[in-house]
Amino acid sequence: MKPKNSIPKSLLVSLPASAIPITEKGQLKEEKTQKICKKIRFYPENELGYHQMLTLYRRAYNLSIEKYKNNEYKDENGLWRDLRKEVRFQCEEEQKNKNSVYNSNVVNEAVLSAKKSFKAILKYNKKIKDNKKRATLKFKSRKNPISSFIIDRMPKGLNPALKTLGKIFLTESIPNEAIGKSCIITYNKGRWFIQVQKQIQTSTEIQGSVECIAIDPGVRTFATCYSQKEVIIAGDQFSKDILLPLVKKVDKLLSKKKKLENIKQEDKQWYKDRYRNLEKKINKLKCKKDDLILDLHHRISYELVSNYDVIFLPTFETKKMFKKQQRNIRRVTVRQMLDLNHYKFKETIKWYAKKYGKHIVDCNESYTSKTLSWNGTIDDKIGGKRIISDGNIIVDRDINGARGIFLKQLTKAT
Repeated sequence: MKPKNSIPKSLLVSLPASAIPITEKGQLKEEKTQKICKKIRFYPENELGYHQMLTLYRRAYNLSIEKYKNNEYKDENGLWRDLRKEVRFQCEEEQKNKNSVYNSNVVNEAVLSAKKSFKAILKYNKKIKDNKKRATLKFKSRKNPISSFIIDRMPKGLNPALKTLGKIFLTESIPNEAIGKSCIITYNKGRWFIQVQKQIQTSTEIQGSVECIAIDPGVRTFATCYSQKEVIIAGDQFSKDILLPLVKKVDKLLSKKKKLENIKQEDKQWYKDRYRNLEKKINKLKCKKDDLILDLHHRISYELVSNYDVIFLPTFETKKMFKKQQRNIRRVTVRQMLDLNHYKFKETIKWYAKKYGKHIVDCNESYTSKTLSWNGTIDDKIGGKRIISDGNIIVDRDINGARGIFLKQLTKAT
């Protein structure tokens, strides 16, 4: 079934005018300056020093959290104490005994971060009702795959804490506006990143007659997009053909790693070398999977915001879908769905829309898959079929769902 000319002219959408008139081609758009975070990969000269700094930050953070948990953050008068001095003293002594690197500014940032987390939890717990689960403080674990620490100021030489940590080799240039501002050093599955401040120009939302498109997220096909002029199929069998082979390789390596851990010969050099080698292979495959998913998210996001003004994006509630008591899908499907990371895609496309002055509409996709979009009949026995038909017209299931979302939202808008 061809989507061309399938939407009557009466279903065109017009956005309301705002104080600043923005029109389409050939006319000026107002731009706003926005502060964002730029993530740059780098290679440290002294990698051991950076790992020790991660340990220092984590230790200072956990010491602060412990004091908040034990109600040791107030003085005799009930006022909040400044924990930085005592945490600095304890961390400095521990680092000297271990002959590890030390930086007082990193400790200060860790204590302030713990205080910020504690205040946020207090604020959240005051708002929630009795039947909801209350938030609690948690310690940072060295087993986390992603660890980070904060540097209070990026120096002009572009080498954070040069005397303590040595030089770094950047893969991209650092913006001038990042100099003198705080930055975050992140260690993610064997790779080092620095997050610095950057300023960009964002466009205001467009008005008047706009081009609309609807997205139907899924597992078999990552996203099926339907508009008045075309159908875009993004990531067809992406999870099955590309991600699943990588995940299976990771599973085998994790199995080997578990068998090695059961031997319990940590003092042997062959054991250390073998363990390190398995860790390196696992991280490499995980990073490859993450990069492929991230690339898919950015490609489809940029494609849509470049050609359309209003994007209808349904809420894809994966949390409710993978609970064992409620789900009707297999374990393999659940894993593929979680690998695709639809929520991260939603955040990505919303950021692109904000950057280029487009509009994302959160909507509901209920009954769009089982409803025949050309006559409104509901097929309750569709199950896992890839096509939907009334006996005369045959349409791909995902395209029908995307068209249903498109018509449903345009009908509401008019």
